[in-house]
Formats: sequence, structure tokens, C-alpha cells
Amino acid sequence: MTTPDVSAVIVAWNAGDSLATCTASLRESAREAGARLQLVIVDNASDDDAVERLTLTESDTLVRNPVNGGYGLAASQGLARADAPWALLANPDLVVSPRFFGHLLEAARSVPGAVATLVPEMRYAARPDIVNCRGLTMDAAGIPAEIDAGQPADVAPTENEPLGGSSGCCLLRLESVRQLGGLELVYFAYLEDVDLAVRLARAGHRSRLVSDAVAWHQGSASAGPVSPLKTFLVARNRRLLFRLEAPAGIMARVERLPVDLGHAIVSSTFSSAAAPWLGRLDAVRLRRYTAFVRAARKTHDDRSTTPHLSRRATLLATLRRKRAVTGATVHDASPTSETVPTNGWVASDRRSD
Repeated sequence: MTTPDVSAVIVAWNAGDSLATCTASLRESAREAGARLQLVIVDNASDDDAVERLTLTESDTLVRNPVNGGYGLAASQGLARADAPWALLANPDLVVSPRFFGHLLEAARSVPGAVATLVPEMRYAARPDIVNCRGLTMDAAGIPAEIDAGQPADVAPTENEPLGGSSGCCLLRLESVRQLGGLELVYFAYLEDVDLAVRLARAGHRSRLVSDAVAWHQGSASAGPVSPLKTFLVARNRRLLFRLEAPAGIMARVERLPVDLGHAIVSSTFSSAAAPWLGRLDAVRLRRYTAFVRAARKTHDDRSTTPHLSRRATLLATLRRKRAVTGATVHDASPTSETVPTNGWVASDRRSD
């Protein structure tokens, strides 16, 4: 079998119609670029028939998990089965532009070997004039963020070399990711991409924004943008990320405390009153495991480079960003072909992420 030019790894859980919509847009973009595409679909014990309705080729791979072990585990399974030198992590509620792969693969051919992540521009499906993500960053206090999230799409990017890419949509050099052992599974879902971005940066790898490669993302469709489940996981995983990869100095700890508490209070107001606090409590249960992982990384990971951290964000700035992102996500739960400027593809099912 001919080696594909790019592998697309999609983790599906009750993805509904959006999975077929996503794969159709990926195949059309690959055809437009003259690229050989391998789809690697990992189904996380779905209850629906979204996977059965797909038409897969002999070069594609389907993994069916008997239980939902989380996004990180399923994505790692998919990356292990990818045959191309570059693998796209893509959420099933994503629609890409016809020139998406053309721009990404052109960049992949021209970037130096140190570049391990190519970052497309994600916009909201319901608000195609608003940026969802132009890559990931972490500030000097260890607070993660999606670059330019909630900003107008016609505003120039803040950074052309982000810390890394969102697992919702980014192109990864497989050799670099495999050298680090893939994604950290403790996160289950959310923030595993920030963890990977920091680890790649510590190993001397770089990222590059490819803003001409545009994708439209429904966003937080599995759990919903303000669901108790997402609130619980994000709250827990922020604490895990702080332990594993955030600056450990006293000043950094002091600076991120009001931001972390501010997020918890806002989440308690707009989601579940208990979820953000239960998430933080659950993180305490995992202290021994995170201590083990941190020690193992210091011993075995390539930590030759200090990652570039952005200027510390204020509490007010982070809360404004959270409000802008939440507002754009819930603006319209049912985008139509008039709101997403692609070849009629519509990301219409909110049950997948």
C-alpha cells in the first residue's frame, strides 16, 4: 500500500451526522491538494451509528473501543496507527476549507526539521467571523490559553509561532510526538494538548501558524460549552497541568492563584455550582501519580530548551477571554450552510467533540 501524505486522526463519541460531514470535507481538501489521505477513526464506545454510515477505503483504519477511555487514550491509539509522516488531530465537529491541506502540506515541505507542529486557524462554525484558536500559549504564571480566541478573524494574528497546537485541529510531525511517548492519559479530555505543546517545546521543537489553512469548529459539542462534565474536567486538569508543566516558583504559584479562583467562581455561576470545586478536589486524589510523572519526565524526557512563555495575563483579561469564547460557542447551536463558508458542508450535530 502506498504511504499516505497525511493521516487524519479523529476521535468519535456519538458523533452523529457531523462525523460524515467532517470526513467529507477532509477528503475533498486532500483531493484538492492532490494528497493521499489516510483516515484513522477511533470510536470511543459510541451508542449511535455514525461510524457505520462512513465509507472507508482500504488505506483507512477504524479502531473500536469497548469503553470510553477518554480523548487522550483514543488519540494516542490513532497516532500509533497513522502511517504518514504528519498526522492531523481533528475533532469530528470540524469542517475544513478546500485549500486546507494544500496550505498545510506546503508548509510541511518547507519548514525546518525542528518544527513539529503546524497550527491552522480555527474559527467558530456558528460565528465564522470569530477566531476559535490560532494555537496555544502559556503565560509566565502557567495559565494556558488559546491564542486570539474570541477575536475577529480579520485581525492579524498575535503570534506566528505559538507554543503548540490545539488537539481540536493541528498537524503534528509523528516522529517528534512518538519520541515523547504521545499524549498524557491522565487528562482524559481537555488540556492534554497544552501538556504536549510544553513537552515538545522543552525538547527543542517549534510550532508554526499556517493562518491560510482555515477550519470551522463547532466547539465543546460532546459535553457542551458550559456543561458540568466539561467544567469538572477543565478545573481538574488545570491543577494537573500546573503540577506537571507550569512554572513551579513561589511567585508563579501566587500569581496564578487569583486567576484559578476567578475561573472557578465564574464556572460555578454559569455551569454547575459544584463542578469546578469537585474537579479541584479530584486533582488532589492524583497527587501521587502526577509526582511520579513529573519525576519521570525530569529523568527521561529531553528538556534541553526552556519554553517561551507569554507575558502574564491579568485576572480581568482571562475572564474577558473566557466570556468572549463562551459567547461565541453558544451563539448558535445550529449553524447553517449560510454561516459556514465552505462547499455546503454543515457541522450540525452537537453531540461530538
